[in-house]
Amino acid sequence: MSVPNGLLPHETRRNAAHGAKNMRNLIAFLACFTLSTAIQAGSTVKEAHKDWLEGYYAEARETFETLAKNPKTRHAATLGLSRALESQGQYDKAQQVVAGLLKEMPKDADLLARLAELHHLRGRLDEAQKAATAALAENKDHFLARWILGQTYRDRGDLAKADAEFLWFVRISNKIELTQPEPLRLAGLAGVERARYRHLADEFQTVINDYFNASVAKDKYYWPGHYEAGRLFMEKHNKPAAFRAFEKALTINPRAAEVIVAKGQMAASSMEFKDAERYALQALKINPRYVPALCLMADVHWFSGETAATLKLLDKAKAVNPRDEATLARFAACYLIQKQDADFQTLVKTMRGYNPKCYTFFTDLAGLLEQRKMYGEAANYYRVAIEIQPKLPDAQAGLGMLYMRNAKEEEAQKILTKALEADPFNVRVSNSLKVLEHLDGYETLKTEHFILRFDQKNDAVLANFMAIYLEDIYKELADQFDYRPKGPFQIQIFNQHQMFSGRVVAVPDLHTIGACTGPLVAMVSPRDTSKVTKLFNWNRVIRHELVHVFNLEQTKGRVPHWFTEGLAVRYEGPHIPPSWHALLAEKVHANDLLNLDNILLGFIRPRSPAQWQQAYLQSLLYVEYLVKTHGEKSIGKMLAAFADGLDTGPALERACKVKKDVFEKGYRDFLTEKVKKIPVPVVRPSKTLKQLREAHAKDPADDDIALQLAEKNFSVGRRVDARKLVDNVLRKDAKNLDAIHLKARLLIDDRKADAAYTLLDSVAGDDLKNVKILKLFAKLQVDSKKFPQAAITCERGRKLDPNDTTWVVLLAKIYMHLDQKDKLLEIAEEITRMDVDQIGPRKRLAQHHQEKGNNAEAARFARMALEIDATDRECQRILVGSLTALNRQAEADRLRKLFGL
Repeated sequence: MSVPNGLLPHETRRNAAHGAKNMRNLIAFLACFTLSTAIQAGSTVKEAHKDWLEGYYAEARETFETLAKNPKTRHAATLGLSRALESQGQYDKAQQVVAGLLKEMPKDADLLARLAELHHLRGRLDEAQKAATAALAENKDHFLARWILGQTYRDRGDLAKADAEFLWFVRISNKIELTQPEPLRLAGLAGVERARYRHLADEFQTVINDYFNASVAKDKYYWPGHYEAGRLFMEKHNKPAAFRAFEKALTINPRAAEVIVAKGQMAASSMEFKDAERYALQALKINPRYVPALCLMADVHWFSGETAATLKLLDKAKAVNPRDEATLARFAACYLIQKQDADFQTLVKTMRGYNPKCYTFFTDLAGLLEQRKMYGEAANYYRVAIEIQPKLPDAQAGLGMLYMRNAKEEEAQKILTKALEADPFNVRVSNSLKVLEHLDGYETLKTEHFILRFDQKNDAVLANFMAIYLEDIYKELADQFDYRPKGPFQIQIFNQHQMFSGRVVAVPDLHTIGACTGPLVAMVSPRDTSKVTKLFNWNRVIRHELVHVFNLEQTKGRVPHWFTEGLAVRYEGPHIPPSWHALLAEKVHANDLLNLDNILLGFIRPRSPAQWQQAYLQSLLYVEYLVKTHGEKSIGKMLAAFADGLDTGPALERACKVKKDVFEKGYRDFLTEKVKKIPVPVVRPSKTLKQLREAHAKDPADDDIALQLAEKNFSVGRRVDARKLVDNVLRKDAKNLDAIHLKARLLIDDRKADAAYTLLDSVAGDDLKNVKILKLFAKLQVDSKKFPQAAITCERGRKLDPNDTTWVVLLAKIYMHLDQKDKLLEIAEEITRMDVDQIGPRKRLAQHHQEKGNNAEAARFARMALEIDATDRECQRILVGSLTALNRQAEADRLRKLFGL
């Protein structure tokens, strides 16, 4: 941001402060801020105020209550007490203490302004306006009263009167030099209001520097200055700058609920709802009635599809402020999702009665509907917001981003350009326009149902090869889902990950390689090495994302997340990640399964990375169980039910004639049967080194605790302690396999591999079924080049746990050294099933089958390799040659031309 002077000119303000008349104004103005004056007069009030600023609300309250009994400090202490009470959510008591003193001092401007502020916080605009007007009648230069009056006009939609009040701050700032932090903050806020409406973008940095930062310079404990700067940066989607400002504020006051919620709002805007939930709960512990915190927690539940929980929180927020636009927008969204049209229309009428210019209400409503993929409704309400306030950029930016999501790039370009003119510092808008400019240089390839955009120089071969697949995929999905959308759908292949990320979320930090935003699938090119560290199977990515395209189109965005993800993973191919087998066994045996009521939380707010994987796995298995018990046609029937607005339970009843609880019971039995032959991993509760030491001291004879402590010691480098514990266990039980395993690792760490080998060999008889021991023993055998013995060990381990990739990786190396080609080919085929992104085994199998004259198999494996790297020259030749040998000449000629062979 640049730093020109304009709306609130700093030099004019400074020079004017030297005039005698303005000095009198300054003195009169400073008298308005009784709390600040009293802080200078009495050290105890000052200390209480400092406690409040640092977040010691209870201590500050106690001190202020004592001081309020003293006539000399009663006025300042009462104002301070009301703020301490407000910080803890005790709004009624805060108002009572102010109103109590007003009975004795009915014309006190400070008390009247504070009362107005509390009324405004509760949505009582008539009372707020009355109290603010009364304060200004006593002191026409009262900053807080003037600010509250401007806000009441704004919240009623009387923008001309609001602007006049905000303009007063500009004029007063030009007359006097502000020396107190609170007036600086309020003047800055008024400047921001005017800058938004008048598109004075250069003023935002001026406000940050000359007002918000200056307020902290006047009082190093005044964290609201950092907070307001952070909010302004957050509004412009400048996350790094916002984060720094918020951290500065929290350094001063770690219990500032306002700042904690702002961080949560920033997390929610990036779809980081687990973090958003953590911040919301943290803020609500401090102030359980803080409306923005309640709305943030409601947003967490809204995104998770928990409408009842959302409404419960909104009821609490509404009890505090029944006309808050953000709260009522969330009520409206819930009414729409529940198809309560009469309640929705009544609420909209009520909101328009409160404020004919209720821009925030409609902008928030549109954003919430967009989150739930109700794109048509979202676009309508963004347009309503723009019609209400055509000068404000947020709804324009929102509608432009929605057009981007829906691949309406021409419309997006127009409205985002307007949004950027209104607010040049909005990072997401600027990034989106850069992405559109980047796409202008891309080539376009059209098929019957798809439009591909790609970099001709980087991805021409990939795009043209992919185009061959797309129509086949379309036909398969149309048959499977009993739905044939017209399209065309956009497939965009980006040559840079940052551009891919910018296309999907408008910022460069999306940690994935493909995404569906509705009618658009965006993916990064496998040839981009800036963020993509290894090749990946682009065919599986496209298949996965196209399922979402179909499902979202067919159900108008109403398909539950678990169902479309389950279908998408199923359509990727028949093989799941090997680690999922052990994960499923662990969760089934621990009775830690997700169900249809909470599975969405595994995607949105997972307790751990493993639970996120579990959500995908269980979604897949829900679909597999559905098909097993009700047939393939049940998928299309479920999608049709979701399209009609049914939730999962009613959808199951209509599509499959089964109650949800009966379906769930059958599903659990299905999973139990599925894991019968899968080894169950031993998972112990995670404990700290301190906890394990205490447990061992309490019961030194417990070998299990001793070995856990030894393991922890080893992991943190305390090898001597680990060795003592292990040796002690082995003295009591020389055949303890866990102790032997850890002892062998300690020996290897001490460069005594031979001793480790001997130790493991002593227990690795034919009847050993301990996979950990066998795995470590096999690795030592390979390292010592004992390949025949290593092959036997690995094959034993492979039989015990066929889903562990360790065995096939080691066997590939072993059989290569032993020159056992048949075995090597068998392992290569196994790797192709277990690792979908590895090109090497697929390429070797293609070469082998071509040499043997098995042209069909050669073509199959060559095609599988090209689905990872479409530019691999040898695989291109094998595919074309094999197709020619199979008399598929037309296909061969087409690919020969495409590959340039």
